[in-house]
Amino acid sequence: MGDRVQPRVLILGGGFGGVGAARKLAKADAEVVLVDRHDYHTFQPLLYQLATGLLETTAVGHSIRDLLHEQDNATVHKASVTGIDLAAREVRFDGLEPISYDYLVLGLGAEVTFFGTEGAAEHAFPMYTMGDALRLKDHLLERWEAADRDPSLVADGALNVVIVGGGPTGVETAGAIAELYRADFARDYHGVSEEDARIVLVEAGPDLFPMFKPNLREYASKALEKRTVEVKTGAAVESVSPTRVTVENGEELRAHTLVWGAGLQGNALVRSLGLELQRGNRLGVGPELSLPEHPEVYALGDIAAITDAKTGQVLPQLGSVALQSGEHAGETIARRIAGKETKPFAYEDKGTMAMVGRNAAVVQMLGGRTMKGAKAQVAWGAVHLALLPTNEDRAKAVVDWAGAAFTHQRVGRITTSTND
Repeated sequence: MGDRVQPRVLILGGGFGGVGAARKLAKADAEVVLVDRHDYHTFQPLLYQLATGLLETTAVGHSIRDLLHEQDNATVHKASVTGIDLAAREVRFDGLEPISYDYLVLGLGAEVTFFGTEGAAEHAFPMYTMGDALRLKDHLLERWEAADRDPSLVADGALNVVIVGGGPTGVETAGAIAELYRADFARDYHGVSEEDARIVLVEAGPDLFPMFKPNLREYASKALEKRTVEVKTGAAVESVSPTRVTVENGEELRAHTLVWGAGLQGNALVRSLGLELQRGNRLGVGPELSLPEHPEVYALGDIAAITDAKTGQVLPQLGSVALQSGEHAGETIARRIAGKETKPFAYEDKGTMAMVGRNAAVVQMLGGRTMKGAKAQVAWGAVHLALLPTNEDRAKAVVDWAGAAFTHQRVGRITTSTND
């Protein structure tokens, strides 16, 4: 008799969900194959800190192979997915032979949606990938360098930034850019008047942070205003050009930078599966996170519409949801392979939180308790450190945060080029 063939678990995506699933399969009697278009795992909640120089690249990105190098049953490939054949149980890739599977884990993440806003796809700076954050960082530095050479550009809006979206991504980015401008850049560029640089946060809805209680929303608005961020609610962006942003009420803002933190939708690949999609092009999943039509396929994180068993509400697109759903899928597959009983997914809500700026954060716990200010920042830091994949990453983040807190200096205020 020949050797028994192990079942193959194919994981698409090396984000929180994919890595979480792979790690939970470490002791399973299975061949685990993880494929991602990048060779690194991105810690998305801290991308705005990379974009504003508070953290360096190595604190936000970590080698996927390094994360799984002690897992003997795991193999990692860097390749882009070109097609998924659910009926044949096979996935096709660009530059990699097709891979068949017994179990498939979809952790492909989401993509930014611009809601049809004219010019946004061409000229806006999203904040979803490491490449997005680095492009924004380089662009901000380039605009300040240009204004340093030609101060007349300031009047045209070269230093002005419009941030779209009043959720955590938009608010955290606005606060971080304001602190970068008013502290670091003000010292770096003596010939440029930073007081003339506007930072405007635009939200189509009536309030910032609609997921928070009114007292936290009010605190966040005041903390932003203290940091010279102009807040415009009930204002949707109509069009974007390289140097202008037009709001639906007709107001034209002079701004050479528009940061888009307004919305996500499921990865484009999910639209090719021939399945009914939920709001935001997300895949509906059952209690154990598998697809009802294909129980061997699991969907995680940002591409999955996961219903919270406690509240009956679809869970938000957060790193903690992705990690916990990935770990549950990995555990469930391992139990199925071992012939053990499985259980439904239960999300452990650690609260909703966001950082507005130095010593200014907001936290809302599941039971309704709230925190704000420096105390909330400590809680925010503890939760995010726990999500970082390795102790080395946690140490890097702590060092960078501590340095910024004591010296008010940011580590990443340089641009590099391979064309020198």
